[in-house]
Amino acid sequence: MKTHSKVYTAVALCTISLLLVSCFKSATEPVVLDELAAATDYTQIVSSAVEVRIAPLRDRVLGSGTIQGQEEVIIKARIGGVIQSINFNLGSTLEKDEVILTLDDSIVSLQVSQIKKQYENSLKELKAYEQLYERGAISLVQLTQTRSSVDGLDAQLQQAQNNLENTQISTPISGSVAEKTSLVVGDQVQAGQQIARVVDLEHLRVTLAVGQTQLFLIKEGAPASIAIRTPTETIVSQGKVSAISASSDSRTGSWAVLVDFINPRPELIKAGISAEVTIFNEEAPSYTLVPNSAMVRKDDKTYVYVVDGTNAKRIEVKVIDQYGDQTAIESLEEGFDLSNKKVLSSALSRVLDGSSIVTQIY
Repeated sequence: MKTHSKVYTAVALCTISLLLVSCFKSATEPVVLDELAAATDYTQIVSSAVEVRIAPLRDRVLGSGTIQGQEEVIIKARIGGVIQSINFNLGSTLEKDEVILTLDDSIVSLQVSQIKKQYENSLKELKAYEQLYERGAISLVQLTQTRSSVDGLDAQLQQAQNNLENTQISTPISGSVAEKTSLVVGDQVQAGQQIARVVDLEHLRVTLAVGQTQLFLIKEGAPASIAIRTPTETIVSQGKVSAISASSDSRTGSWAVLVDFINPRPELIKAGISAEVTIFNEEAPSYTLVPNSAMVRKDDKTYVYVVDGTNAKRIEVKVIDQYGDQTAIESLEEGFDLSNKKVLSSALSRVLDGSSIVTQIY
């Protein structure tokens, strides 16, 4: 019995020993694994990298407006009369001084003929009175009255001749008919009545409304690019700033800028079409430019992360200017030149100085 008791005791001790060893291993092995993982952490941060550019920042002003002709006239009848002929249609292309409408001139022609005869007779009478005055047969007052009568008839004759010329209504500029009043032969036209609106489609203009910040970037004569988008293509033309208003509009607070250009497609581009305009500032200074998304603000300082091989290098910078989605900066690290470098522009909340990175170049 003692022998069996000793055997049972030995077996129990062995079992307890095995259990203790097993518990000890389960408690210590995770700690060892955690320390090993921490010591061999090869995780890399994936970030976008952008080339640093040396270029002007505020080198252009963008705007849009409606195309109009540089010259545009509303043609009106200067005298009343009955329409004898109509020589134009909506959309017609007209040359300068081309007659577009003719009024019946029979009455006006008769007036010119009558006044002309009166004027010729008054000239003969004046000549006779001058001879009489030289002989002392009439007074200076009589001679002066005769001269005044001649001058009056001369003015009437000129007016009648003008009226005769105005029976033929012509366009003072070359262009295309944008509006035509509904008229037919035989209609009575009143003096001052609108006949047509003619627009010069060869020489076009876009008027832009710009704010104060943009105004300082624009100079008269500055080059501009005009883009007109159609359903099938984008038509581009080059122009220049022809004028800048001297004062802002009291209603909108903006300044008017006129951009003139030659119509590249007169058969297609008409007045009233919308256009996008880019005005270039040729005097804009060059800066070191990075995207706004590359800027990091920390501890009241501004940084960018420069790609240094497979690591990120934090560089303190000074912001010079910001416009659109670009920031002009200057390195505050002595001897460090940002040109020809790449900066990180994404995942910056996870990046530290010296972080291992994988970059996607844009």
